[in-house]
Amino acid sequence: MTSRDPLPLPVEPQTPQARLARRVREAVEQRGEAAAAGLAVRLLTGAVTPEDVTSGAARALTGDDAALTPAATGALALATVWHRRAVPALIEALDAGAPDVRAAALLVLAARADDLRADALVDRALVDRVRETAGDPHPPVREAAASALGALARAEDLARVEPVLSAMVMDVDPELAAAAELALAHVAQRLGRPDLDPAPQG
Repeated sequence: MTSRDPLPLPVEPQTPQARLARRVREAVEQRGEAAAAGLAVRLLTGAVTPEDVTSGAARALTGDDAALTPAATGALALATVWHRRAVPALIEALDAGAPDVRAAALLVLAARADDLRADALVDRALVDRVRETAGDPHPPVREAAASALGALARAEDLARVEPVLSAMVMDVDPELAAAAELALAHVAQRLGRPDLDPAPQG
C-alpha cells in the first residue's frame, strides 16, 4: 500500500448490532424466518432448549461476541427477523433486571412500530407501558424509551406522551435530550403535527 492508497474500510460498520444482524440473516437463510425468530425469543426469555445448544443454533446467533448478553442478543435479533408472537416477550422484557435487555426491547419495539400497527398491536396499554420506562434510572433505557414513544404514539396518546418527551428534551443529558427531540420530530411528521416538532424547518 502506497501513501496515496486509501485505507481499506469495512463493508459494514463493525458494531455489535451490525455483527448480530449478519448472524441473524445467516440463521434465516439456514433455518428459515420462523425458526430464527423463535430462537431469538427463547434467547430473550432464557428458554433456550438443549436442542438449541447441541445443534449450534444458539451459538450461531450469539457468536463469540461478548458485547451482548444472550437476552439482549435475542431482543435485538428481532429487529432483523420478526414474528408477531415475539411481542409478549418484548413487553415482559421491559421489566428485565438487566438494563441492556430493557433498552434492547424498547429499541426493537421502536424499530417494529410499523409491523405492530399493521397487526393492530399498538394500543393504550402498550404505549403507557413504554411511557413508564421513560423514568428508568439508566440513561440508555430512557433514550430507548424516547425512541419507542416517538415511533409508537398515536394521536390519542399525545396528551400523555408529549409532556414526557418535552421534558426529556430539556434534560441535562445531551444524548437523552437529542433522542427525545428526534422522537418528537418523528411524531410530528408521522401524525401531521408540525407544532410538536421542537426544531421545525423554516
